[in-house]
Amino acid sequence: MIFFQLRLSIYDVAMMGAALGFLFGLIPLILGFIRKERSYGVFGFLGSIIGGGILGVLLSVPIVAIFTWLILRKPKVEQTSTAVSPDSDIS
Repeated sequence: MIFFQLRLSIYDVAMMGAALGFLFGLIPLILGFIRKERSYGVFGFLGSIIGGGILGVLLSVPIVAIFTWLILRKPKVEQTSTAVSPDSDIS
């Protein structure tokens, strides 16, 4: 029989988690640029990489889910001005 021995240090596990965080973090990054919510996209991307390095998929996936929800949620309604201009004709 052939046995494979795999020794991983904490550094190796953290780098693999960060790599998975990078891949998962592309979701909010791309959505953020498409929906013009760039700050949420970048923060979701960076948070996913850092979270992936710390706890792997256990922290990376919830961060991606939260920032994806923040990007895709319904935008706030902008208030329109109801002021009457002096040039308008009111009948």
